[in-house]
Amino acid sequence: MSSLNISQLFGVKGYVAMVTGGTSGIGLMISKGLVTNGAKVYVAALPSEPISEVVADLNKIGLDSGGSAQGVPCDVTSKDAVESLRAHIAKREDHIDILVSNAGIRRDPPKPCDVLQAPLEELQSSMWSTQSSDWADTFSVNSTAHYFMSVAFLPLLAAASKLGNGRGVVIVTSSCASMHNMTNIDLTSYATSKAATDHLVRLLASKFSRFYVRVVGINPGFVPSKMNPVGQEGNVFANLFDKVPAKRAGTEEDMAGAILYLASRAGAYVDGVSLCIDGGRILLANGQE
Repeated sequence: MSSLNISQLFGVKGYVAMVTGGTSGIGLMISKGLVTNGAKVYVAALPSEPISEVVADLNKIGLDSGGSAQGVPCDVTSKDAVESLRAHIAKREDHIDILVSNAGIRRDPPKPCDVLQAPLEELQSSMWSTQSSDWADTFSVNSTAHYFMSVAFLPLLAAASKLGNGRGVVIVTSSCASMHNMTNIDLTSYATSKAATDHLVRLLASKFSRFYVRVVGINPGFVPSKMNPVGQEGNVFANLFDKVPAKRAGTEEDMAGAILYLASRAGAYVDGVSLCIDGGRILLANGQE
């Protein structure tokens, strides 16, 4: 019998989740949203990140709902490290309901310029200052890591899918930068890697479809993170926030709400698509600021 009760429709209580890059920015917002609503969340991040402190805070948040968190260090650019992460989880869980492959980086040109205003020579000099390693590193984290994370956890996700209600889902963090052509700084390597990620969502969804392990993407706009320190002086995007139709940056409610929809029974019929969460940014960004 179907239920339209919100706690059943959007509920994730008792679900097991993995969130990469889960100690800061969007990843932390997602981790908080899941723990607050009763999920057990494994938070993966680089060993240099404050994993223990974040996990302690998350466990306090989950006291009322029964949600909890555990931390696991992992460099998602290493295939061996991803396999070690999978093995660590497989010893403790017989399924994973939600894999949020979220870790990401951005490598701006060492010589910045305003790409909308710079003379030809200055623009070329800025773009040429980018190193090949910047592109390789960006794709390694922003695209390749999503592939290996998804493949590594496929058996655990397939086990969750057999439980029904949309369980067994990969949610990949992309960016609205993949969906427009221009900003005031050169984001070429970042935006290109995110466009690749958008297509990866569709490729993986197709390959996993026989097991109904869903693969979906989210494309956030301006959301506070290390990459985009909203509200801090000197933010390169500061003059663009008021030009977003929503007239604000994204919040943890925006991020958590999208994840709860995609990961729960409410989103169980959604597969192979990406959800743009940008306050209308891409409506105005093509060929403009």
